[in-house]
Amino acid sequence: MTGPSTDRTGPGPRGRALFLFYWLPVLAYVGLIFSGSSVKGQDLPTLFPYMDKIAHLMEYSLLGLLLGRAIRASWSRGSALMVTLAAVGLGAAVGCLDEIYQSFVPGRQSDPLDWLTDLAAITAAVLFAQLIHRPLRGRERTTDDTTR
Repeated sequence: MTGPSTDRTGPGPRGRALFLFYWLPVLAYVGLIFSGSSVKGQDLPTLFPYMDKIAHLMEYSLLGLLLGRAIRASWSRGSALMVTLAAVGLGAAVGCLDEIYQSFVPGRQSDPLDWLTDLAAITAAVLFAQLIHRPLRGRERTTDDTTR
């Protein structure tokens, strides 16, 4: 009888370490987003027009980075495209649920443009992170050539 195959799971953290270091920050941040969405409409500060869109861009960019990081760590054998699609899809679902939730908060409303802003921010952040984490082929080739 043999143990579980490491080929199937790949390198990286598993179990409790995976949850604590990668998914717990995602869950905590989603909780923070929803707690911010719980603020009643009249209590929201507005310093300048369209400030809410900038807030959405900032908060959902960070969510995109956290989701991409967690999915990349969880799905080590997944292609960059699959990690990107999973992170954007999950982030879009969170943004949609956040907008629905806001419609039940007094003084707040659900705005499809806010959700589109969330989606744009998540997509940009995940794509940016994928570009950074993509191995540079030229570097690998020059490193291999110099060690021979």
